[in-house]
Amino acid sequence: MIFETSKEPVSVAGKNGDALVPGTQARDAAEKEAKSTGKPVTIRHAVTDKVLATVKPPKPTVTKKAVAKKKTKPAKKKATAAPVKKAAATKRDSDKPSGMTAELVKLALRASGVTPAHLNERSKWKGAPWKWFFSNPKKTGVADRFGYKLKVERDGRAVTYFLIAK
Repeated sequence: MIFETSKEPVSVAGKNGDALVPGTQARDAAEKEAKSTGKPVTIRHAVTDKVLATVKPPKPTVTKKAVAKKKTKPAKKKATAAPVKKAAATKRDSDKPSGMTAELVKLALRASGVTPAHLNERSKWKGAPWKWFFSNPKKTGVADRFGYKLKVERDGRAVTYFLIAK
């Protein structure tokens, strides 16, 4: 290549960015970059941006010892075990709610239900999405996890949530 005999700068473009190097050093710089990143490096003309060469990373060499080692080792079969369920998560989901969730469920289980304002006041969770908390499409709501049915009553702008045991 002509650029390899010229001292004019060329652009070596690799994964770590572009570098302007003299043409006589471009091939060495590109090979070093390709070897360190494992990606092809392009050598371009500094002014016209024309591709002058592409240097590919060296292929990994396979030694005779590695080939012999591969042949002598028998293939291991992976044992397929039954999926292990997390005992704590399963137990918690099937039990009754605890902590603040239990208190909010008690309020919603009352015959008069509970309003979002009362839930905000009791829990100190300002502006919480209460309908989502009780039941949602992901089935992660309190009603979904603990076996309740959610009933929502609206009277104008007022909303009341009721949980009913199934």
